[in-house]
Amino acid sequence: GGMDLVLRALVLQGIWLLGALAGGLVLGWAPATMAATDAATRAERGEPIRWRRAAEVWKDTFWRSQVTLGLPGLFVLLALAAVLSGALPLPLRPVPGLAAVLLLVALAHIPELDRRYRLPATRVFGRALLLGLAQAPTSLVLLAALALWGGIVLTVPGLAPFLGAAVPLLISHHLVGRSLDRNEDLLARPAQPPPPPRARAARGAAAARRSSLPTSA
Repeated sequence: GGMDLVLRALVLQGIWLLGALAGGLVLGWAPATMAATDAATRAERGEPIRWRRAAEVWKDTFWRSQVTLGLPGLFVLLALAAVLSGALPLPLRPVPGLAAVLLLVALAHIPELDRRYRLPATRVFGRALLLGLAQAPTSLVLLAALALWGGIVLTVPGLAPFLGAAVPLLISHHLVGRSLDRNEDLLARPAQPPPPPRARAARGAAAARRSSLPTSA
Protein backbone atom coordinates (compact mmCIF):
# COMPACT_ATOMS: atom_id res chain seq x y z
CA GLY A 1 0.00 0.00 0.00
CA GLY A 2 0.87 3.67 0.15
CA MET A 3 2.36 3.41 3.63
CA ASP A 4 4.64 0.58 2.53
CA LEU A 5 5.87 2.70 -0.36
CA VAL A 6 6.59 5.63 1.97
CA LEU A 7 8.49 3.37 4.38
CA ARG A 8 10.45 1.90 1.47
CA ALA A 9 11.34 5.40 0.31
CA LEU A 10 12.51 6.36 3.79
CA VAL A 11 14.78 3.31 3.97
CA LEU A 12 16.18 4.00 0.51
CA GLN A 13 16.82 7.59 1.52
CA GLY A 14 18.73 6.34 4.56
CA ILE A 15 20.83 4.01 2.40
CA TRP A 16 21.58 6.79 -0.05
CA LEU A 17 22.43 9.37 2.62
CA LEU A 18 24.75 7.06 4.54
CA GLY A 19 26.43 5.91 1.36
CA ALA A 20 26.88 9.44 0.09
CA LEU A 21 28.33 10.61 3.41
CA ALA A 22 30.63 7.58 3.57
CA GLY A 23 32.27 8.73 0.35
CA GLY A 24 32.34 12.40 1.25
CA LEU A 25 29.35 13.21 -1.00
CA VAL A 26 31.51 13.88 -4.08
CA LEU A 27 32.71 10.27 -4.34
CA GLY A 28 29.92 8.74 -2.30
CA TRP A 29 26.74 9.66 -4.15
CA ALA A 30 27.39 7.38 -7.15
CA PRO A 31 27.92 4.08 -5.26
CA ALA A 32 25.14 5.15 -2.88
CA THR A 33 22.82 5.44 -5.89
CA MET A 34 23.78 1.95 -7.05
CA ALA A 35 23.21 0.53 -3.56
CA ALA A 36 19.80 2.20 -3.28
CA THR A 37 18.82 0.99 -6.76
CA ASP A 38 19.73 -2.58 -5.83
CA ALA A 39 17.70 -2.26 -2.63
CA ALA A 40 14.71 -0.89 -4.56
CA THR A 41 14.85 -3.86 -6.93
CA ARG A 42 14.90 -6.37 -4.09
CA ALA A 43 12.07 -4.62 -2.29
CA GLU A 44 10.00 -4.67 -5.48
CA ARG A 45 10.49 -8.46 -5.63
CA GLY A 46 9.22 -8.76 -2.07
CA GLU A 47 12.64 -9.34 -0.53
CA PRO A 48 13.65 -7.53 2.66
CA ILE A 49 16.06 -4.62 2.36
CA ARG A 50 19.27 -5.58 4.13
CA TRP A 51 21.78 -2.96 5.15
CA ARG A 52 24.68 -5.40 4.87
CA ARG A 53 23.75 -6.09 1.27
CA ALA A 54 23.57 -2.34 0.59
CA ALA A 55 27.04 -1.91 2.08
CA GLU A 56 28.41 -4.70 -0.13
CA VAL A 57 26.92 -3.14 -3.28
CA TRP A 58 28.33 0.25 -2.26
CA LYS A 59 31.80 -1.25 -1.85
CA ASP A 60 31.69 -3.40 -4.99
CA THR A 61 30.51 -0.56 -7.25
CA PHE A 62 32.54 2.26 -5.73
CA TRP A 63 35.20 2.70 -8.41
CA ARG A 64 33.10 1.58 -11.35
CA SER A 65 30.32 4.02 -10.47
CA GLN A 66 32.77 6.92 -10.52
CA VAL A 67 33.04 6.33 -14.27
CA THR A 68 29.48 5.23 -15.07
CA LEU A 69 27.67 7.77 -12.86
CA GLY A 70 30.20 10.23 -11.46
CA LEU A 71 31.46 11.60 -14.78
CA PRO A 72 27.98 12.06 -16.35
CA GLY A 73 26.84 13.71 -13.12
CA LEU A 74 29.75 16.13 -13.35
CA PHE A 75 28.85 16.95 -16.95
CA VAL A 76 25.24 17.62 -15.93
CA LEU A 77 26.45 20.11 -13.31
CA LEU A 78 28.75 21.81 -15.82
CA ALA A 79 25.94 22.10 -18.38
CA LEU A 80 23.56 23.52 -15.78
CA ALA A 81 26.21 25.96 -14.61
CA ALA A 82 26.68 27.14 -18.20
CA VAL A 83 22.94 27.65 -18.55
CA LEU A 84 22.56 29.56 -15.30
CA SER A 85 25.69 31.68 -15.68
CA GLY A 86 24.37 33.57 -18.68
CA ALA A 87 27.93 34.00 -19.93
CA LEU A 88 27.20 32.47 -23.33
CA PRO A 89 25.83 34.57 -26.20
CA LEU A 90 22.07 34.37 -26.51
CA PRO A 91 22.04 32.20 -29.66
CA LEU A 92 24.25 29.60 -27.93
CA ARG A 93 22.37 29.39 -24.64
CA PRO A 94 20.00 26.60 -25.76
CA VAL A 95 23.00 24.36 -26.52
CA PRO A 96 24.06 23.63 -22.90
CA GLY A 97 20.38 23.40 -21.95
CA LEU A 98 19.79 20.66 -24.50
CA ALA A 99 23.02 18.97 -23.42
CA ALA A 100 21.87 19.07 -19.79
CA VAL A 101 18.53 17.46 -20.71
CA LEU A 102 20.18 14.66 -22.69
CA LEU A 103 22.74 14.08 -19.95
CA LEU A 104 20.00 13.96 -17.32
CA VAL A 105 18.03 11.43 -19.37
CA ALA A 106 21.10 9.22 -19.70
CA LEU A 107 21.99 9.67 -16.03
CA ALA A 108 18.53 8.52 -14.94
CA HIS A 109 18.85 5.35 -17.04
CA ILE A 110 22.35 4.38 -15.91
CA PRO A 111 21.76 2.80 -12.45
CA GLU A 112 19.16 0.26 -13.58
CA LEU A 113 20.95 -0.42 -16.87
CA ASP A 114 24.27 -1.00 -15.12
CA ARG A 115 22.61 -3.16 -12.48
CA ARG A 116 21.15 -5.52 -15.09
CA TYR A 117 23.93 -5.66 -17.66
CA ARG A 118 27.64 -5.80 -16.94
CA LEU A 119 28.75 -3.69 -19.87
CA PRO A 120 32.23 -2.17 -20.06
CA ALA A 121 32.14 0.93 -17.88
CA THR A 122 33.04 3.20 -20.78
CA ARG A 123 30.04 1.99 -22.83
CA VAL A 124 27.35 2.38 -20.18
CA PHE A 125 26.69 6.06 -20.85
CA GLY A 126 26.26 5.56 -24.59
CA ARG A 127 23.87 2.66 -24.11
CA ALA A 128 21.88 4.62 -21.53
CA LEU A 129 21.57 7.60 -23.86
CA LEU A 130 20.48 5.38 -26.75
CA LEU A 131 17.87 3.71 -24.54
CA GLY A 132 16.57 7.07 -23.38
CA LEU A 133 16.25 8.33 -26.95
CA ALA A 134 14.69 5.08 -28.18
CA GLN A 135 12.10 5.26 -25.39
CA ALA A 136 11.42 8.97 -25.88
CA PRO A 137 7.83 8.99 -24.50
CA THR A 138 8.97 7.28 -21.30
CA SER A 139 11.92 9.65 -21.04
CA LEU A 140 9.59 12.64 -21.33
CA VAL A 141 7.39 11.24 -18.55
CA LEU A 142 10.52 10.67 -16.48
CA LEU A 143 11.73 14.24 -16.98
CA ALA A 144 8.29 15.63 -16.15
CA ALA A 145 8.08 13.56 -12.96
CA LEU A 146 11.57 14.60 -11.86
CA ALA A 147 10.80 18.26 -12.59
CA LEU A 148 7.56 17.99 -10.60
CA TRP A 149 9.37 16.46 -7.65
CA GLY A 150 12.06 19.12 -7.85
CA GLY A 151 9.37 21.81 -7.69
CA ILE A 152 7.78 20.12 -4.67
CA VAL A 153 11.10 19.96 -2.83
CA LEU A 154 11.79 23.62 -3.59
CA THR A 155 8.36 24.48 -2.23
CA VAL A 156 8.72 22.23 0.85
CA PRO A 157 12.49 22.05 1.58
CA GLY A 158 11.86 19.97 4.69
CA LEU A 159 11.19 16.94 2.47
CA ALA A 160 14.73 16.90 1.10
CA PRO A 161 16.48 15.12 4.04
CA PHE A 162 13.81 12.42 4.21
CA LEU A 163 12.74 11.79 0.60
CA GLY A 164 14.88 14.07 -1.56
CA ALA A 165 16.88 11.33 -3.28
CA ALA A 166 14.58 8.35 -2.69
CA VAL A 167 11.64 9.60 -4.75
CA PRO A 168 13.71 10.27 -7.92
CA LEU A 169 15.37 6.89 -7.44
CA LEU A 170 12.02 5.11 -7.22
CA ILE A 171 10.62 7.01 -10.21
CA SER A 172 13.67 6.25 -12.35
CA HIS A 173 13.81 2.64 -11.21
CA HIS A 174 10.17 2.05 -12.14
CA LEU A 175 10.13 3.80 -15.52
CA VAL A 176 13.58 2.69 -16.70
CA GLY A 177 12.84 -0.86 -15.59
CA ARG A 178 9.72 -0.88 -17.74
CA SER A 179 11.71 0.45 -20.71
CA LEU A 180 14.28 -2.31 -20.31
CA ASP A 181 11.53 -4.92 -19.97
CA ARG A 182 9.95 -3.77 -23.21
CA ASN A 183 13.28 -3.95 -25.00
CA GLU A 184 13.95 -7.43 -23.64
CA ASP A 185 10.53 -8.60 -24.80
CA LEU A 186 11.23 -7.23 -28.24
CA LEU A 187 14.59 -8.96 -28.44
CA ALA A 188 13.12 -12.22 -27.19
CA ARG A 189 10.31 -12.22 -29.76
CA PRO A 190 11.01 -14.75 -32.53
CA ALA A 191 11.61 -13.31 -35.94
CA GLN A 192 8.76 -13.52 -38.41
CA PRO A 193 9.39 -16.14 -41.11
CA PRO A 194 10.06 -14.70 -44.56
CA PRO A 195 7.18 -14.79 -47.06
CA PRO A 196 7.15 -17.82 -49.38
CA PRO A 197 9.31 -17.14 -52.41
CA ARG A 198 6.50 -17.55 -54.91
CA ALA A 199 8.00 -15.17 -57.42
CA ARG A 200 11.34 -16.96 -57.23
CA ALA A 201 9.67 -20.35 -57.72
CA ALA A 202 7.69 -19.04 -60.67
CA ARG A 203 10.83 -17.66 -62.27
CA GLY A 204 12.63 -20.94 -61.69
CA ALA A 205 9.81 -22.95 -63.30
CA ALA A 206 9.71 -20.64 -66.30
CA ALA A 207 13.46 -20.97 -66.74
CA ALA A 208 13.19 -24.76 -66.54
CA ARG A 209 10.51 -24.82 -69.22
CA ARG A 210 12.57 -22.65 -71.52
CA SER A 211 15.62 -24.87 -71.10
CA SER A 212 13.53 -27.96 -71.96
CA LEU A 213 12.37 -26.56 -75.33
CA PRO A 214 14.25 -27.88 -78.37
CA THR A 215 16.57 -25.40 -79.99
CA SER A 216 16.66 -24.91 -83.74
CA ALA A 217 19.78 -25.81 -85.65
